[in-house]
Amino acid sequence: MSILYRKSITGCESDCIRTMIKDMMDCIKSRYPLSIVDEYEFRLVLNELIANGTIHGNKRLGDKTITAQIDAIDKYTVGITIEDEGSGFDYKGFLNQEFPCDKDPYSEGGRGLKLIKAICDHIRFNQGGNQIMISKSIKNKKF
Repeated sequence: MSILYRKSITGCESDCIRTMIKDMMDCIKSRYPLSIVDEYEFRLVLNELIANGTIHGNKRLGDKTITAQIDAIDKYTVGITIEDEGSGFDYKGFLNQEFPCDKDPYSEGGRGLKLIKAICDHIRFNQGGNQIMISKSIKNKKF
């Protein structure tokens, strides 16, 4: 496993977040030839991961930092870690129960994590619940 990207941003301005997501996508695409579906799924996962860290973890506070890392796990698998400065949450209880968006189709609660869980191969959190680590395989394996 090798680190391909590591960066921290402070603040919650959408320009900073968009730039980080673009840089992360450029990093992934420089190492892995992505199909249109792969590219869409990675972009969706990155948006949800960083939005959750910024909105729920850091409470949109401009002095808080998000740290992102991309790892090449193997020839076909990417690892992504996002850490915020929030106090974390009870991820065990959250992931083992029905998502709020399952109970109420108009609720946005839990929708991002449900998407991430559906798209990624593995998802895990650190003990404090303020860091998420996912792995996702490339579907286009023609390289």
